[in-house]
Amino acid sequence: MAVLDTILIQEILNTSTTVNSDYVSDSIDISFREAEFSINMDYSNGVNVDMDFQIEVSNDNVTFVPITDSIHTVTDASGTSIFDIGGTGTNYLRVGIVVRSGSIDVQKIIYKAKRRH
Repeated sequence: MAVLDTILIQEILNTSTTVNSDYVSDSIDISFREAEFSINMDYSNGVNVDMDFQIEVSNDNVTFVPITDSIHTVTDASGTSIFDIGGTGTNYLRVGIVVRSGSIDVQKIIYKAKRRH
């Protein structure tokens, strides 16, 4: 019988990054995960914040599209956003930020998933 463990943990961003124009993180390979996964983002020092955080996925690591249900409007100067996403058949993931106004410091982005072994 296979066991599910939370062993797929990856820092997508671990250095504070100031975002004041549209942003996308580096992509990661998520093909080894089992079903659902989550993304945790910490941010602070926002000024006049009006942005959408979103999870973007791809099958070929070239063409990315947002998961519509993941689009999260942020207007707070600081906080944490957690995305809990059900199974998707895609192989790659990145985080996108669409900036309408303001700036924010993204402190970290962490990916977490379960893998059957």
